[in-house]
Amino acid sequence: MVRKKSIRNGAIATTLALSTVLSFTTIAQADTGTGQQTPPSPTVSATSQATVTVNAASTLDVVPQTALGVNTAVWDGPLMGQQVPSLLRRINAVMLRYPGGSTSDLYNWQTNTVQGGYADPNDNFTNFMKLVQQAHGQAIITVNGGTGTAAEAAAWVKDANVTNHYGVKYWEIGNELYGSWEAGNFAGNPDGYAKLASTYIQQMKAVDPSIKIGVDLIAPGTGDSSWNSSVLAEMKALGTMPDFAIVHWYAQNPGGESDAGLLSSTNQISTMMSTLNQQLSPYGNMPIFVTETNSVSSNPGKQSTSLVNALFLDDDMANWLQAGVANVDWWDLYNGIVTGQQGANVSSSLYGSRNYGDYGLLSNGSSANGISEPPVNTPFPDYYGYQMLGGVIRPGATLVASGSNTPMIASHASVMQNGDVSVMLINKDPKNAYQVNLNLQGITPRGPVTAMVYGEGSQGVATVPVQNPNSITVAPYSITDIIMQGGRGFNPPGHGPLGHRPQGQSVTDSTTLSSASIKPGNTETVTTTFKNTRGNVHNANLVVQIDNASGQIVAEQEVPNVSIPRGQSASPVTLNWSVPDIQGNYTVRAFAFGRDGSTTLLSDENAATFTVTQPDPPVVSATVYIPAKTVKVGTPLTITTTYTETAPTGYLTNGLLVQYAVYDNWASSQQQNPSASLSPGQTVTETWNWTPTKAGTYIFPEGIFTSSWQQIQWINQPNVTLTVTN
Repeated sequence: MVRKKSIRNGAIATTLALSTVLSFTTIAQADTGTGQQTPPSPTVSATSQATVTVNAASTLDVVPQTALGVNTAVWDGPLMGQQVPSLLRRINAVMLRYPGGSTSDLYNWQTNTVQGGYADPNDNFTNFMKLVQQAHGQAIITVNGGTGTAAEAAAWVKDANVTNHYGVKYWEIGNELYGSWEAGNFAGNPDGYAKLASTYIQQMKAVDPSIKIGVDLIAPGTGDSSWNSSVLAEMKALGTMPDFAIVHWYAQNPGGESDAGLLSSTNQISTMMSTLNQQLSPYGNMPIFVTETNSVSSNPGKQSTSLVNALFLDDDMANWLQAGVANVDWWDLYNGIVTGQQGANVSSSLYGSRNYGDYGLLSNGSSANGISEPPVNTPFPDYYGYQMLGGVIRPGATLVASGSNTPMIASHASVMQNGDVSVMLINKDPKNAYQVNLNLQGITPRGPVTAMVYGEGSQGVATVPVQNPNSITVAPYSITDIIMQGGRGFNPPGHGPLGHRPQGQSVTDSTTLSSASIKPGNTETVTTTFKNTRGNVHNANLVVQIDNASGQIVAEQEVPNVSIPRGQSASPVTLNWSVPDIQGNYTVRAFAFGRDGSTTLLSDENAATFTVTQPDPPVVSATVYIPAKTVKVGTPLTITTTYTETAPTGYLTNGLLVQYAVYDNWASSQQQNPSASLSPGQTVTETWNWTPTKAGTYIFPEGIFTSSWQQIQWINQPNVTLTVTN
C-alpha cells in the first residue's frame, strides 16, 4: 500500500471526414464537483470542435483473457460478501490479485496472519478462491518475498494446484521488493533480488512446472534506472528466467495532485513502454503485467473519489493495453477512508465535493475524524469508469489505432469478434462540451448506433441511442462509448483479410523520413509514395499516420479521391509533424482505402520507425510577487510565482517548480511541490498560501527539479525580500 511515481504532458494532430450527435434523454443526478446537485439536461450543447480518427485497418493487439483485473487484500472486511462476485462480473474484472500489495511480504498464507498487521479471518486463501470461482475469474498470487521463504511459496503452489486443483496460473515473487518501504526489501541490491527470485522459481516450478511466475521490475522513470537490466542479467546468468515482468505505476505523489496534470499523465505510458520493450528485448517476448495502478502513490485524497479518477482509470488502463501489456490491475477493490487529518489532499483546487479519499472501486463503509463513507459496496466513480472499459476492452476484441486532434479528447477503439466497432471518447475538459467528428477509416458502419455514457450528473452507466449520425456531442468531464455495427463486407481482424480487397488491384508504398532519431521541438517529415502495380485505382483515400508506442495516432495526413493508373505512382504524400516532448519509439503506417471507405487496398503497418530522444534541457525564468514588504508573525500571505521556459528547444517534463521562503542562515519552508511541464515559450503561474511562523528577513528563491528531485536550476531573487516582526 505504499507508493511512489510521476507524470507528463503531450498532444496530437489529425484530419477529418465522417461523423455522429448524441442526444441524451436524461442523466441521473450525482456529484457535480461543486457539492451541488443539478437536474438532468435533455441535451448537451457543444462549445468546441474535435476530430477523432479511427483506423480499423491499423491493428494493435488482440485483448487477452488476462487483460483486466483488480487488487484485493486480506484486510478487506467486505471481500467475502454475497454481492461481491456479481459486482466484479458487472465490470468484467477477471484477474483478482491477492493477498494485497505490501501486505504480501508480511503474509503467512497457511495461518492467514500478517506480521505486525491485520488479516480478516474470512479472507483466507480457501475463501478467496471461492470468490475467484464465483466471479468467473483468475487469481494472481503474490508470494511472500519479504518475511517468507521459497519453501513456504512452494507449499502454497502445492496447496493451490496439487491438493485443491484450483489451477492458479499466475504468481509473483514479492511486491515492489526494489523499494525501501517493503519488508525484507532489496533496495539497491538487484542481484540479491534476482537470486531470491531464482530460488523461489525453482522450488515453485518443481511443484507445478505449468505455472507462470513474474518478477518485480520498475516502471521506467519512476525509480532506480539500473534495477531492471541488473535483475534480468543476473537471472539469466543464474539460468532461471521469469515468465513475465511486473511493473506498477501511480501517476502522482500526494500533495502534488492536479486534475489537469493527472488527466495528461497518460501520455507518459508510451515512453515507459518504449523503454521497457528495449530492456526486455534481449530476453525474448516477455509479457508485461501492470499489477498495480492508480492516480496517487499514497494518501489518496478527494481526487481518488471523484469523477476525474474515473476518466483517468479508462485512459490509463486502455493505454497500457494498447501498448501491448497482458494485464492491468487497478488498486484496489476496497481500501478505506483517508481524511485531511490523515494526510489526504482535500484542496478546493481539486474537482469533487467529497472531503476524503479512498483507493477503492467500492466503499467499505469506513469512518474517520467525524467523516463517513457511504454504505458498504456503494460504487465510487472509478467503478463506473471501469464498467465503461467493457464497451471497448473485451477479450478477443482487436484494439485498433485512433487519435484526437485535441488533448482534451482521448480516444480508444476496438473491433469486436463479430465485426462491431467500439470507440471510447473521454472528455478531459471540465467546462466545455465538444462536438466530435468521427473520421472512420477501413470501415463503414451499418445499422443502429448506440452509446454508453457516464459523466457529471450520472449515478451509473446509461445506454442511449445515437439519433443523429452526423456528429457526437460529448459533455464536459465525461466518458462515451460508441458502438457501431461493422460495415458490409468487413472482416474483423483474425477472421480473414481486413476489409474487402478487390481482385486485380494492388497498391504498394515506400516511405522516407527526415530523421531516424529526433529531438522534441524539431519537425519530422514523412514522405510516402503509393504505387499501383496492377489494375486501376479510382478515387482512393491515401493515409499516412504516425503512432506512438501506445497505438495512439499522433499525426496523420489523408489525401482523398486519388486515382492511380496501372504501373504508375501517385504524387507523394508528405506529413510534417512538430515533435512533442514525449520520448519513445514511433511507427509510420501507410494505407490506401477504396471510395467506399471500407475497402482496404493497402495496409502497411510498419512503413517506417523513428525515435524521439531526450529534449534539450530547460532554461526557466521566474518572477515572484509578495504582497507586502513587512508583516508580523502569523500573517497569511499569498505568494505568486510565474515560470517561463525560455530555451527555444528546451522542455521541462513532469518537473517540480518549488518556491522557497528562506530566512536566518538558510532555514526555510517551501511550497508543496507543484508538478508542471513547460514547452518552449510556455508560462505557468503558481500560488502559495503561506504564513510565516518566525521573525526574520526572508528571501524567495525557486528550485527547478526533475520528478525524482534532481536539481535542474536554482533561481535567486535578490530584489524580493520580506521582513517579519514579532
